[in-house]
Amino acid sequence: MRRFLSILLAVMIIASVSVVSIGAADTGVAKVTMISVKGNSVTETYAVGDTITAYTYLNASQLNQGKIGSLDGAQYYTNSVLELTDEYTVNDGIFDIEGMFPITKTATMASGHWINSEEYAGMGAIYYNASIPSYSGFKFNSDTAALIVAHYKVKAAGDATIKNEMKTLAQSDYDLTRIIDRGKIVQSNFTSPVALSEPTMPVPTGSTVSGVATSYKTNDGVNDVTLTLTGSDNNYTDTVTVTASYSGNKADTAYSFANVPAGEYTLSVAKGNHVTREYTVAVSTDTTQDVKICPIGDADGNGRVNAADARKVFAKGNGDDEAITDAYALACADVSKPVNRINSADARAVFMHANGETSLWTVTAE
Repeated sequence: MRRFLSILLAVMIIASVSVVSIGAADTGVAKVTMISVKGNSVTETYAVGDTITAYTYLNASQLNQGKIGSLDGAQYYTNSVLELTDEYTVNDGIFDIEGMFPITKTATMASGHWINSEEYAGMGAIYYNASIPSYSGFKFNSDTAALIVAHYKVKAAGDATIKNEMKTLAQSDYDLTRIIDRGKIVQSNFTSPVALSEPTMPVPTGSTVSGVATSYKTNDGVNDVTLTLTGSDNNYTDTVTVTASYSGNKADTAYSFANVPAGEYTLSVAKGNHVTREYTVAVSTDTTQDVKICPIGDADGNGRVNAADARKVFAKGNGDDEAITDAYALACADVSKPVNRINSADARAVFMHANGETSLWTVTAE
């Protein structure tokens, strides 16, 4: 009987050692949970020594077409398990701005990296904020718009959290309408996906809108033509800027918008010393839309402002409705106050420009 008990005790000791051995194998593993601004999460398991790229996205396309004017946020991480590997300057809090903040880029103030945050015990923090004094804002209009991309190394086993929080998130409008205010979400219709490995995003679909933009040289030293495509029945908006290369007085410059969803659009074309023009574009497949803008004062659309334009404007101002009939030509001829009425003041201003006395344009040396 004693021999049987001895054998049984030996078997129990061996089993106990086996359990301990299995537990020790787990000590080289870290379970990392990443939490988005809105609280959704993803969890992955890593070995000690692995590196992690933490992707936090923001999609506010349902609010002001995704244009954000001001943000103030932080990313916290469990400092006993994870180590931030992005280079930064301790005194200035300068990170790889382009890599860590792909949308806001150099407009971002990375105010520092704290190994021990003030808000949470056992967590480090990256603090950042960005603002843009423009109505166009930062475009967070898809699930691929990266708010912050940070790199960590697993330095120890255990459970770890990477947590995103936002103190302020405001639309880019004149009132800076708050989406998140003092840490509280006040408008919830935005998304914030997160990923601990580069996610497989859907291949963008849509059509190409392209064509030739015709503009003219006006001696202002600015050759950029800006085209903005805005959806009439969706939240799509995009802007491209092309640089005109002039042959004489005129330039025909190719432009293109990619992955445009089907729908109705307004295409706005602008350049310095030119009158902005809008086109209506219907997109269901690849679409070609050539555009043309003319200088201020160009009533006949030939790219020059001369005596012929002055005569047309004078005739229109004196009641000859047939002198200028095209709506865009009328906008080019309407150079003085009151706006939206062609009169003798317009004719006089165009004549003085054509005669070299007073320019309608902003002129710089070239």
